[in-house]
Amino acid sequence: MSRCLLIVNPTAGRERAKYYKQPLKDQLDTMYDEVEMRITNGPGDATDWAREASLTGYDAVFCMGGDGTLNETVNGLAQAGRTSLTFGFVPLGTVNDLGRALHMPLHPEAAIAGLKKPHYQKVDIGRVNDHYFVNTIAAGFMPEAVGAVSIEQKTRLGPLAYFLTGLKALQNHETYLFKIESDNGVYIYRSPLIVLMLTDSVGSFRNIAPAAQVDDGKLWLGIFKDFTYLDLLRAIPEFMAGTPLSSEYMSLTTATHVNITLVEGSLTTNMDGDQGPDFPLDIEVIPSFLNVCVPSQPHHAMNFLPYGKPHLPSPKKIIKKIPHE
Repeated sequence: MSRCLLIVNPTAGRERAKYYKQPLKDQLDTMYDEVEMRITNGPGDATDWAREASLTGYDAVFCMGGDGTLNETVNGLAQAGRTSLTFGFVPLGTVNDLGRALHMPLHPEAAIAGLKKPHYQKVDIGRVNDHYFVNTIAAGFMPEAVGAVSIEQKTRLGPLAYFLTGLKALQNHETYLFKIESDNGVYIYRSPLIVLMLTDSVGSFRNIAPAAQVDDGKLWLGIFKDFTYLDLLRAIPEFMAGTPLSSEYMSLTTATHVNITLVEGSLTTNMDGDQGPDFPLDIEVIPSFLNVCVPSQPHHAMNFLPYGKPHLPSPKKIIKKIPHE
């Protein structure tokens, strides 16, 4: 008998999970013999439940929520260490970088419909100290700034909120001295921003590491040069058009294992959109750890509204009371 655990964050995406959790469970019921749905109450629930499911022989773990819920769920799976389990997710976040990198539908209704004919994709994850990530870990002026972006700003502007906040922060940015040891040697860099990436989507933009693949077994290390505010203004038109970022502004290398020490300055990190671990950072790629169930793209035009009221029957008709809520 096949078993699936569905983890739902009820607060993600302006609490839109209440519209989609039952349709997702109904779809998973057609794919697995037994589907258990759990609703998170706070940080750590998704990690604990995903680890438990992996260790107790569940065949699949799906989650519905933003990038934070996705990160927590993957951390639980990584802690258990089992690679044969199927992982799936329905995005409700602001950025949804992994969903973009996998070219999956980003509207939850379309993603659920796409599970009727999914395909399966191996996906790398990264380990940093004793945590795991699926998209990026970054340090510098941008992560410091975007950490202060409000829920209202994200709701109103979407991924653009991060870009505009970072642009404002650049006017008075600092630089930091990093010691970076990798497969390529040991170097000292002064930089306002460093980013390690596993995919080609960073903050919804795809021109920082455009050649990155979800299963290439590589960490993509971007080290930004100390550019001025005017430099950035000149680069914005090309950046917004999707042109790969010039080496005039950033150096890009690949590695499988990286150690980063903060030699000078005080700095926090950002991992998959939330606060990450403290320096020093010991980072490695774990190739093809996830076996992801990727929904197919719809073959016909549908009127999906990413932030509006979903095109579903009245919630009273489809939402069933869940005992543990």
